[in-house]
Amino acid sequence: MQPVSVSIHASPAFQHYSGGVFTGDDCGTKLNHAVTIIGYGTTEDGTPYWLIKNSWSDTWGENGYMKILRNADAPGGVCGLAIRPCYPTM
Repeated sequence: MQPVSVSIHASPAFQHYSGGVFTGDDCGTKLNHAVTIIGYGTTEDGTPYWLIKNSWSDTWGENGYMKILRNADAPGGVCGLAIRPCYPTM
């Protein structure tokens, strides 16, 4: 897997994220921020997530990273992250 840049709706809950798998309950699809998906995983209880890197320094989230729910039923993905993905090609 290579990094994928995505646009996202950085809702108030997104802005104050501090740990765990973010479910985006207060997110919409009004894209207003960009992050990079750098990986994916599954928690011990089976919750799938994307691992994203944010540009807001290592004081935000989990040392600058967030686990955000993957395979969500939300149109466009959680916080709209599946609406405008962008990745390099050679």
